[in-house]
Amino acid sequence: MAKSHPAVKDPRAWKRKAETKSDHIIKWVTDHVLASAAMFYLAFILPLVVLPMPDSAKLILAVISSNWIQWWALPALQRSANKADEERSLKAEADHETLVHIATKLDRLESIMLHPSQQEPTDG
Repeated sequence: MAKSHPAVKDPRAWKRKAETKSDHIIKWVTDHVLASAAMFYLAFILPLVVLPMPDSAKLILAVISSNWIQWWALPALQRSANKADEERSLKAEADHETLVHIATKLDRLESIMLHPSQQEPTDG
């Protein structure tokens, strides 16, 4: 593992808002239910299974899949997307600060190498 440096922000130390219980529930539902292979197969196969059934079964499936699931699935997916976007923004901010630090030090080093006689003497 790389050593740390005071000018480089450690992504593990980023300050994040405290997550509420609903945040944890939404994250779990998004990660374990909505993004699961079982949900994909259920959404793909269930309409095919209902085709030969009576119209009332088709209506129930239509109401559940098009209305009820969207009422809770879409906000959960959006919340998850917002969290991912927030983490990408924090990462971009840390990357920017690191690159600015590197560029500043390289400019200073270039200045020292091109004009060594103009540098102030250092104690040490």
